[in-house]
Amino acid sequence: MRSITTNNEQNKTLQNLLGAIFLVAVTTLDKSINVSAFSSTSRTPRLILTFPKLGQTRIKDSKTRTKKPWTITAIASDAEFETVASDLDTISTPTSLMEEEMLSGAEQSLLLEVEEPKRRKIWKQLEKDARLNSSKSKSKSAGGGFGGGGGFGGKSKKNGAKGKKKGTTGSGGFGGMSKKPGAKGEASEPKTKEDMQQQHSVFDLKQDKSRFGAVIVKQGVARINGRLSKETAASLLDFINGYLEEALTTKVEDMTLEEIYKQQPYFADVREKLNRWDMLLPLEESDIIQQALWELLVDDKILSESIESILGPAAQLYEMGSLISDPGSERQLLHADYNYQPDFQPDIPPALTCFVALQEIDESMGPTTFLPSSATEEYHEEIAVGQEYRYGDGSHKSQLLSESTNHLSTLGTGDCALYNPMTLHCGGANRSDKRRVIFYFSFKNKKYDEKDWPLAYASLRPDLRARGLTLADIQRIVTEYKETMRN
Repeated sequence: MRSITTNNEQNKTLQNLLGAIFLVAVTTLDKSINVSAFSSTSRTPRLILTFPKLGQTRIKDSKTRTKKPWTITAIASDAEFETVASDLDTISTPTSLMEEEMLSGAEQSLLLEVEEPKRRKIWKQLEKDARLNSSKSKSKSAGGGFGGGGGFGGKSKKNGAKGKKKGTTGSGGFGGMSKKPGAKGEASEPKTKEDMQQQHSVFDLKQDKSRFGAVIVKQGVARINGRLSKETAASLLDFINGYLEEALTTKVEDMTLEEIYKQQPYFADVREKLNRWDMLLPLEESDIIQQALWELLVDDKILSESIESILGPAAQLYEMGSLISDPGSERQLLHADYNYQPDFQPDIPPALTCFVALQEIDESMGPTTFLPSSATEEYHEEIAVGQEYRYGDGSHKSQLLSESTNHLSTLGTGDCALYNPMTLHCGGANRSDKRRVIFYFSFKNKKYDEKDWPLAYASLRPDLRARGLTLADIQRIVTEYKETMRN
């Protein structure tokens, strides 16, 4: 059912600004609907929206998309108010909708699992890059490591840029030698492979048996299908729904939204909170969570080997919870979980986050949008400046975003999206009548402290945070659980 309350609230806001408002809806021959808005102070239509017929399919195939379910066809040039152009069940901000419009062109497609031949090709290129870097290990690298200027850590310079920022290093891509401001002397190379792995400063090619780690190093995100059984996904979905109901009705009744988010260990902070929850989850207290982690990290080695190939054997649990988007949740602004800054340019991804779908996620439910190869200074600056000035209030669009490849993460039940948190992404507006639930966990490179991560916020229960659990610890805990259940 469409949200009537949201529409009434929007109309009241406009009435306060314009006085009486008149809406005229006209059904056209192609069964679309044109809506014009008038105010009592002017006979000029202030806004015209075009809606296609409800239920119209938006995706023709995996690579070709039709236009959005709404389109701004005209805005009066003298309009003195702001409005939200969207489906009737969303209150997304104009800036987030502007980003959605810029990303919804020909460069947008669904996030698909990269086939093995292509993964192997990417892996071989990274192996070649590693040999080249190794041959230059005794001299200062000029950049151009794994990923190049457009990959992880790349410093691709925009046209007209006024040189480098003060304190910015000159390293190019993943694997390049970077020097933080104030560092004493040159960065020293670990003497042995064991030393390098202990410091987590290399991508372990041999550990990446499935080659998905190579995809993440190169592109920032990889879809990995069928990692969780449908039976376990359904049981975990039921548990999370019940856990959320308990948290909302038993523990935090009569509290404001901000007060709710301060209640630990139930909730962490999340962007665009309305009808969206970041709920922290327990470990040993829940059989179904242990079962899910056993399937994801022990019974099947693809995820754990991919994580270890990038973060090393001492990868530390940093986040674990569930992202819940109810119908009417607004679209998030593009963001990175860890920001690229002159004094934060790690040679390898500082962490990895895994999103696990617990039900079929279609486009109307607001799947996560990922921008591959966007963990760069150029992309992070683009959204920082664009969102601050709201892309000129629509007067000009970001050419970089409009021309950027981006993927909608429409996952199937049990499918995963494993990504570098410095990759730009955002959750979409849930314009369906179904709740979208994602189970997630993150592991971080143990050599980094939270103080090193600009704007990073760990979504992890305090009791789990205090234990400093590693990937190996999690594997041991859930394996012991399985052995107990068998006895």
